[in-house]
Amino acid sequence: MTYKTHIIGGVALAIAINEYLIPIEGIELVYYYGSAIVGSLLPDLDHPKSWISSKTVILHYPFRKLGHRKATHSLFAAILLWAVLTLPFGINFLALGSLLGYLSHLILDILNPTGVPLLYPFTKEKYKIGKIHTGDTGEYIVTVLLIIISVVMIRI
Repeated sequence: MTYKTHIIGGVALAIAINEYLIPIEGIELVYYYGSAIVGSLLPDLDHPKSWISSKTVILHYPFRKLGHRKATHSLFAAILLWAVLTLPFGINFLALGSLLGYLSHLILDILNPTGVPLLYPFTKEKYKIGKIHTGDTGEYIVTVLLIIISVVMIRI
């Protein structure tokens, strides 16, 4: 998936949680959705040509040797991110947004035939449920559906 689809997916999941499970209001919404956007891009820090790697060369450096869709594309990495963001401050909207964005990235990449190693480092098996290639018509359809679903979920 492209970075744009990952951003839309992260925001869509954040909208769902905010509208139906954990309401967040005021200025916290800006940080919540902002962190969902950042979280939706973080797994691709391991890819040298990803959008986030091109914008954050220093952050990309330690992850580049891991290889794409390995450690950063796992539930273990998502839990580690959650721990890093909650241990110092407790559960907070930045951690929640980041985690939701991160998880949405993994969910979307499962739709790609390459799959993702969800249970890495315990197993390197890649899980996949789709055949949607990056940038193809299938990704466009997923993106449009995510936008429509997001708009429908928002309670004004």
